[in-house]
Amino acid sequence: MTKLGKKRRKKLQDKVDQISGYRSYHDGDVEVSSGKKGHGVFAARQFLPGELVIEITGQLLSKKTYEGSSYVMDLDQQWYLEPGIPAAFLNHSCSPNTELIHLTKRSLGLVAICNIEAETEITFDYQWEPCDWTPRCRCGAPNCRGWVVAKDGVETMRQLAKKTKKQK
Repeated sequence: MTKLGKKRRKKLQDKVDQISGYRSYHDGDVEVSSGKKGHGVFAARQFLPGELVIEITGQLLSKKTYEGSSYVMDLDQQWYLEPGIPAAFLNHSCSPNTELIHLTKRSLGLVAICNIEAETEITFDYQWEPCDWTPRCRCGAPNCRGWVVAKDGVETMRQLAKKTKKQK
């Protein structure tokens, strides 16, 4: 078997996406498309502050048995929520335009915290706990914290980064 070149891989991936529909979504409110940082969720219309942008549903996973992934969201003390499409493509920002709220027993919601114009990427602040696997942030916001953590976790991440650098 020959290795796929970049052009061929992209062409074939576009075909897979077209067939499966996995990386495409559009419902009149939001759409999944490719942006500066890969795939993301974008506004298909304007959203006003306080307006529900999307309901996040998906697979419920028990916290007792599931070790987690970078996509799961805390639902409550017993359950994680592995988001379905389009929420699986939501990106983090240190300067988000939505906030995550608990809607029902089995769903979360994203509510606009500012005016969001059509074609704007929908983002929220992941606020992950500081861990040695927590990624660097690439949101590009003027107030970027440097890591995908809550504001109060930045100093812990700095200390973890120094410790990791010394070990290498």
